[in-house]
Amino acid sequence: MSGRHLSFPFTIGEDGRPRTPADLSDHVRGEVIQLLLTDPGERPFLPRFGGGLKRLVFEANSEVTAGLARARLSKALSFYLGERLVVRELVTDATDTTLSVDLVYELADTSETRRLRFEHGISGSGDV
Repeated sequence: MSGRHLSFPFTIGEDGRPRTPADLSDHVRGEVIQLLLTDPGERPFLPRFGGGLKRLVFEANSEVTAGLARARLSKALSFYLGERLVVRELVTDATDTTLSVDLVYELADTSETRRLRFEHGISGSGDV
């Protein structure tokens, strides 16, 4: 890993300095989480940055919402982190009142495979 990076979430170490990620794998994991949970328009100088996953909490829970999440996240991961990782699997599922996102990715530099899972209750069933 080149350069110093701040850990995510931001924390202060016992020495009073900002903590840094332990290795490249932890750094990329933090970048993925930030990307997926940031809403487009949230960052002033990067208005397109973000996967918008938090916004989907207010959508009706349906296969359409799951498909929308998959499309948004796939596009954001490819555009912003395409040189750092390769998406091996991105599965979104809308079951009952829960939207879940399973992401399996491989680090481009080390070929290490990592998995992240996000799950959150949604406001409705999507039935009209």
